[in-house]
Amino acid sequence: MKNNKKRPPDNTGKKYLTEITSKQRKFIDLYCSKFGEWSGTQIAIAAGYEKGSAHTRATELLDWRKYPKVVEEIDKRLADFRKLWSIDKDKSMAALFKIKEKADKKGNYGVAAKCEELRGKLGGLYIERLQTMNINKELSEEDINDEIRKIFPTKEDFERSQKDLLEGLYVDESAESDKKKKD
Repeated sequence: MKNNKKRPPDNTGKKYLTEITSKQRKFIDLYCSKFGEWSGTQIAIAAGYEKGSAHTRATELLDWRKYPKVVEEIDKRLADFRKLWSIDKDKSMAALFKIKEKADKKGNYGVAAKCEELRGKLGGLYIERLQTMNINKELSEEDINDEIRKIFPTKEDFERSQKDLLEGLYVDESAESDKKKKD
Protein backbone atom coordinates (compact mmCIF):
# COMPACT_ATOMS: atom_id res chain seq x y z
CA MET A 1 0.00 0.00 0.00
CA LYS A 2 1.20 3.45 -0.90
CA ASN A 3 1.50 6.20 1.69
CA ASN A 4 -1.10 8.79 0.62
CA LYS A 5 -0.27 11.36 3.30
CA LYS A 6 0.38 14.82 1.95
CA ARG A 7 3.97 15.95 2.04
CA PRO A 8 5.05 19.49 2.84
CA PRO A 9 6.27 21.67 -0.02
CA ASP A 10 9.98 21.07 0.67
CA ASN A 11 9.47 17.28 0.41
CA THR A 12 11.71 16.62 3.39
CA GLY A 13 8.99 14.68 5.12
CA LYS A 14 9.04 17.11 8.05
CA LYS A 15 5.93 18.87 9.21
CA TYR A 16 7.46 22.34 8.91
CA LEU A 17 9.81 23.88 6.39
CA THR A 18 13.47 23.62 7.24
CA GLU A 19 14.65 26.58 5.15
CA ILE A 20 13.78 30.20 5.82
CA THR A 21 11.37 31.68 3.27
CA SER A 22 11.50 35.29 2.09
CA LYS A 23 8.44 36.16 4.20
CA GLN A 24 10.06 34.58 7.24
CA ARG A 25 13.28 36.46 6.49
CA LYS A 26 11.30 39.71 6.43
CA PHE A 27 9.70 38.74 9.75
CA ILE A 28 13.17 38.11 11.21
CA ASP A 29 14.48 41.45 9.90
CA LEU A 30 11.54 43.38 11.30
CA TYR A 31 11.51 41.46 14.58
CA CYS A 32 15.14 42.30 15.24
CA SER A 33 14.97 45.92 14.06
CA LYS A 34 11.73 46.70 15.93
CA PHE A 35 12.55 44.58 19.00
CA GLY A 36 10.70 45.97 21.99
CA GLU A 37 8.80 48.52 19.90
CA TRP A 38 6.34 46.36 17.96
CA SER A 39 4.42 43.28 18.97
CA GLY A 40 4.87 39.98 17.18
CA THR A 41 1.46 40.46 15.56
CA GLN A 42 2.41 43.90 14.18
CA ILE A 43 5.63 42.46 12.81
CA ALA A 44 3.83 39.53 11.17
CA ILE A 45 1.40 41.90 9.46
CA ALA A 46 4.25 44.12 8.26
CA ALA A 47 6.06 41.02 6.99
CA GLY A 48 3.08 40.18 4.79
CA TYR A 49 1.03 37.71 6.81
CA GLU A 50 -2.75 38.15 6.84
CA LYS A 51 -4.18 40.26 9.68
CA GLY A 52 -6.56 37.54 10.81
CA SER A 53 -3.80 34.99 11.32
CA ALA A 54 -0.89 37.29 12.13
CA HIS A 55 -0.95 36.58 15.86
CA THR A 56 -0.89 32.82 15.25
CA ARG A 57 1.87 33.14 12.63
CA ALA A 58 4.01 35.24 14.98
CA THR A 59 3.54 32.74 17.80
CA GLU A 60 4.45 29.85 15.52
CA LEU A 61 7.48 31.62 14.03
CA LEU A 62 8.82 32.31 17.53
CA ASP A 63 8.34 28.68 18.60
CA TRP A 64 11.70 26.87 18.32
CA ARG A 65 9.98 23.49 17.97
CA LYS A 66 8.08 24.57 14.87
CA TYR A 67 10.57 26.92 13.22
CA PRO A 68 13.99 26.24 14.71
CA LYS A 69 15.87 28.03 11.91
CA VAL A 70 13.81 31.22 12.36
CA VAL A 71 14.31 31.25 16.13
CA GLU A 72 18.00 30.45 15.74
CA GLU A 73 18.47 33.37 13.33
CA ILE A 74 16.56 35.74 15.62
CA ASP A 75 18.60 34.61 18.64
CA LYS A 76 21.85 35.07 16.73
CA ARG A 77 20.94 38.58 15.60
CA LEU A 78 19.65 39.65 19.00
CA ALA A 79 22.87 38.39 20.60
CA ASP A 80 24.77 40.74 18.28
CA PHE A 81 22.43 43.58 19.23
CA ARG A 82 22.90 42.84 22.92
CA LYS A 83 26.63 43.32 22.48
CA LEU A 84 25.92 46.72 20.92
CA TRP A 85 23.37 47.61 23.59
CA SER A 86 25.55 46.55 26.50
CA ILE A 87 26.84 49.30 28.71
CA ASP A 88 30.36 49.39 29.99
CA LYS A 89 32.57 52.16 31.27
CA ASP A 90 34.77 52.43 28.19
CA LYS A 91 31.87 52.57 25.72
CA SER A 92 30.11 55.20 27.80
CA MET A 93 33.26 57.30 28.12
CA ALA A 94 33.85 57.14 24.38
CA ALA A 95 30.23 58.01 23.54
CA LEU A 96 30.19 60.95 25.94
CA PHE A 97 33.49 62.20 24.52
CA LYS A 98 32.15 62.04 20.95
CA ILE A 99 28.98 63.90 21.93
CA LYS A 100 31.03 66.52 23.77
CA GLU A 101 33.28 67.05 20.73
CA LYS A 102 30.28 67.49 18.41
CA ALA A 103 28.60 69.85 20.88
CA ASP A 104 31.77 71.95 21.15
CA LYS A 105 31.95 72.25 17.34
CA LYS A 106 28.32 73.39 17.18
CA GLY A 107 28.74 75.81 20.07
CA ASN A 108 26.42 73.88 22.37
CA TYR A 109 28.49 74.49 25.45
CA GLY A 110 25.76 73.44 27.87
CA VAL A 111 25.61 69.99 26.28
CA ALA A 112 29.40 69.80 26.24
CA ALA A 113 29.58 70.74 29.93
CA LYS A 114 26.96 68.14 30.83
CA CYS A 115 28.89 65.45 28.92
CA GLU A 116 32.05 66.41 30.72
CA GLU A 117 30.23 66.24 34.05
CA LEU A 118 28.84 62.79 33.22
CA ARG A 119 32.29 61.59 32.14
CA GLY A 120 33.66 62.83 35.47
CA LYS A 121 30.94 60.98 37.39
CA LEU A 122 31.58 57.85 35.35
CA GLY A 123 35.28 58.17 36.08
CA GLY A 124 34.58 58.47 39.80
CA LEU A 125 35.61 62.11 40.15
CA TYR A 126 32.30 63.16 41.65
CA ILE A 127 30.34 61.53 44.39
CA GLU A 128 26.66 62.29 44.44
CA ARG A 129 25.12 62.08 47.84
CA LEU A 130 21.45 61.96 48.46
CA GLN A 131 20.36 62.00 52.03
CA THR A 132 16.90 61.20 53.16
CA MET A 133 15.87 60.89 56.73
CA ASN A 134 12.91 58.81 57.63
CA ILE A 135 12.52 58.20 61.30
CA ASN A 136 9.82 55.68 61.85
CA LYS A 137 9.95 54.32 65.32
CA GLU A 138 7.36 52.70 67.47
CA LEU A 139 6.49 54.77 70.52
CA SER A 140 5.45 53.11 73.69
CA GLU A 141 2.48 54.42 75.65
CA GLU A 142 4.91 55.98 78.11
CA ASP A 143 6.78 57.75 75.27
CA ILE A 144 3.51 59.13 73.92
CA ASN A 145 2.51 60.39 77.35
CA ASP A 146 5.92 62.07 77.75
CA GLU A 147 5.46 63.85 74.40
CA ILE A 148 1.97 65.05 75.43
CA ARG A 149 3.39 66.37 78.73
CA LYS A 150 6.03 68.34 76.79
CA ILE A 151 3.30 70.00 74.71
CA PHE A 152 0.84 70.49 77.60
CA PRO A 153 2.76 70.98 80.88
CA THR A 154 -0.35 70.94 83.07
CA LYS A 155 -3.60 69.02 83.09
CA GLU A 156 -5.48 72.33 82.75
CA ASP A 157 -3.55 73.19 79.56
CA PHE A 158 -4.49 69.84 78.06
CA GLU A 159 -8.18 70.17 79.04
CA ARG A 160 -8.33 73.75 77.68
CA SER A 161 -6.88 72.67 74.32
CA GLN A 162 -9.36 69.80 74.10
CA LYS A 163 -12.27 72.12 74.95
CA ASP A 164 -11.14 74.63 72.31
CA LEU A 165 -10.89 71.82 69.78
CA LEU A 166 -14.40 70.57 70.61
CA GLU A 167 -15.91 74.05 70.35
CA GLY A 168 -14.46 74.41 66.87
CA LEU A 169 -15.66 71.00 65.74
CA TYR A 170 -19.13 70.68 67.25
CA VAL A 171 -21.91 73.16 67.70
CA ASP A 172 -23.49 73.03 71.12
CA GLU A 173 -27.02 71.67 70.53
CA SER A 174 -28.60 73.35 73.55
CA ALA A 175 -27.17 76.74 72.59
CA GLU A 176 -28.47 76.33 69.06
CA SER A 177 -32.01 75.42 70.20
CA ASP A 178 -32.02 78.51 72.47
CA LYS A 179 -30.92 80.64 69.53
CA LYS A 180 -33.80 79.32 67.40
CA LYS A 181 -36.32 80.13 70.12
CA LYS A 182 -35.12 83.74 70.26
CA ASP A 183 -35.48 84.18 66.48
